[in-house]
Amino acid sequence: LSKIPGGASHVLDTEMMLASAISSLATRLKEDVGLDLHVYSRGQSFDESMDNALRLVKENASGSAITGITINVCDLGDADNDMGYGPYAHLQDCTVLDNDDSAISISVKPWDCSLRTEPWTDLHDDYHLDEQKRETQSKSKFPTQYPAYEKQYQIKSRDAIKPEAVPPLDTSGGNMQLSIPELQAIPDSKDVLKIICRSLDLDTECPETRKILENERNTGLYGSHWGGMDGANLSETDVLAGLEAFASCNEDDDAFLQSKWWQSRRLERNGRSLEHASITWMMRGDSDDDFAPIKTTNLLKGELMVRYLAAPLLFGTVSSRTVWHMASLEEGGALDFIPLFRKSSVLRDLVEGREWHRIFAAKNIRDDYSKQEETPALGVTQAAYWRWHGFLCRYEKSIVAKSTGVASNDLSMKEGIVLVHGFGASGSQWSKAIKALTKSLTPDLVCDDEYEAVAPDLLGFGESEKPQLSYTQYLWESNVASFIKEVCVRESKWDEFVIGGNSIGGYTSMGVAADDRVPISDSINGVNAVSASGAPGTNRCTGLVLMNSAGRILSREEVQNQSGLDALVTVGAETAGDDLPKCRPPPRALASFFGTGLLGYLRPRIQSICKNLYPTNPDAVDETLTTNILRDSLDPGAINVMISGSKLPPPRTANELLGADFGSARSHSKEDSSIISAAEGYWSGRTLVAQGILDPLNDAKTRSQLLGALRSGVDVSPITAGHCPHDELPDEVAGVVAEWMTKTKSSSSIESSSMIIA
Repeated sequence: LSKIPGGASHVLDTEMMLASAISSLATRLKEDVGLDLHVYSRGQSFDESMDNALRLVKENASGSAITGITINVCDLGDADNDMGYGPYAHLQDCTVLDNDDSAISISVKPWDCSLRTEPWTDLHDDYHLDEQKRETQSKSKFPTQYPAYEKQYQIKSRDAIKPEAVPPLDTSGGNMQLSIPELQAIPDSKDVLKIICRSLDLDTECPETRKILENERNTGLYGSHWGGMDGANLSETDVLAGLEAFASCNEDDDAFLQSKWWQSRRLERNGRSLEHASITWMMRGDSDDDFAPIKTTNLLKGELMVRYLAAPLLFGTVSSRTVWHMASLEEGGALDFIPLFRKSSVLRDLVEGREWHRIFAAKNIRDDYSKQEETPALGVTQAAYWRWHGFLCRYEKSIVAKSTGVASNDLSMKEGIVLVHGFGASGSQWSKAIKALTKSLTPDLVCDDEYEAVAPDLLGFGESEKPQLSYTQYLWESNVASFIKEVCVRESKWDEFVIGGNSIGGYTSMGVAADDRVPISDSINGVNAVSASGAPGTNRCTGLVLMNSAGRILSREEVQNQSGLDALVTVGAETAGDDLPKCRPPPRALASFFGTGLLGYLRPRIQSICKNLYPTNPDAVDETLTTNILRDSLDPGAINVMISGSKLPPPRTANELLGADFGSARSHSKEDSSIISAAEGYWSGRTLVAQGILDPLNDAKTRSQLLGALRSGVDVSPITAGHCPHDELPDEVAGVVAEWMTKTKSSSSIESSSMIIA
């Protein structure tokens, strides 16, 4: 349970969903097969639980002719097994099965719900080639780009495997139906909460812990079961009814909203979540009525259903096969041969995209496993995976420094740096900078045994999934903040972190650093404490590095020229208070047309565009970079990010996020701020602006000067490079970062939360 995606940062939502799923399973098992569900939940570890459960089965089967026990387990794939969520991996490592010496044999039988078997078979064949064949065979069976995969396995013309019917109970041939009364009590939500908290080492009796859990409730993506949908309605029956309603409307969003199923739903908006506010803003459109019915015109086609299905697909209350076969697919028209006009199904696109990313991740994991050294060298990056709202996401990780055993202070802390890529890039673009950091970070900067670097692929980019969602700055900020909580803090046990980013990654990092200061409270002096997701921060961020960051920066003169509410209200407060200008994006079809055209224009020009962005060292634009960008842009759903760019909500300014001396909530007087009903965090700590001043996309030198003038504690270091200095001149950037860290280390202790009424 400690490995359930989102479990550590959405405990109460996970509790409701798990309880609902288990109850649904018990009902279906009894009604369809006539069996009672048995639940064992007392073990402190997987091995202990399995050992005790098997012992109970054997004791209740004593005196019978039973000779064997088969453990049927769903194999979720390499990525989920690797991250510890897939149960099959735990069974493979279970020492209880290896050491069993009873007369009753135990076997493990894996099964899966893949849409097709052929891709997995080819992947298996590639992986099991002996070394000699690997060297002589120039091409593997499994493709590395989605169009080739789609063509090779005839994705558009061949049906997915049909869901299997529930088999009748077979008590012949020696099969036994056991009944163990002590395991037949189905855990309710309170029981599930205790189990989850025990697995996460959380003390639910502690008022502070309970406060944290309450603050994190309903902070997921709006319209998902982590963000507004009732987690108690995750039963198979309810999900199938929703799918039936959507399919019967021919996947028409407006008709779906009028269905009885949707009308019976209640979406609970979190008033602290800017992501919730931004989606509400889109659904309100140009209406002046705050209570007008929601519209889907400004969302992506089928987006509400994509958000809704995230949890059911993760928890397995519905399978991808079922979703695929319940889809409503219209007949193709005369222009079906043109991708833009090809009829498609939102449901099929969703599960086909999930399947592609799942199997491509499996390929990468197996390839990396065959190359891995037992002890990776410093600066060598390795790929790993995690899930956010059920969507598979990839990240790069590396150890960049090891302590000499004598820290520069008396603390024993585990630290790391999070590096966020820019538009169209991925975490892989940081590999050179990460390697360069190993030469620049001195051991005296490392408080504990190791200093780690991680570089996530944002949802919608790199090798992460690209679901049909409206991508906003708040979605990406929430994505990275959850990554830090789930992967860096929970899994890797970081006590502190520095975050840095390039381009939109820099802007995202600013938002994450600001939101990390939002304290554990849903109200401060009677006002809402807003953040991208609505969740409180970790208060573990100790530094921020900006490299040619995106985002609006207001000069002192611009602020002085503002008048009225514009001079008093931050964008964050306007967003939370539903006071933004009306949402009037171009029509969905037009946005799709231009997005598709833009991608088509950019793909053959990737190398020349990148070289233009790397004016000092164009040779840094190597084949790996251009191949990765092209491959990622061909993934199913890549167009969704392009479409979303036409309807982004107004972004919070750098002044707001960095707590500037002017143009921020911090700079407003109490008298002025008293009229505003939102509170927001801001980053007041040490900040480095490592700016490539030859950036052809903007006046980078002036922007760096504007950032430096916002407040004290913002250090500017100009670098003779273009838009991506970390990849163009990695050694120079690493040196600047290390020097800044050395200079500011003594004053980098975590400050108290920075919060202001906005």
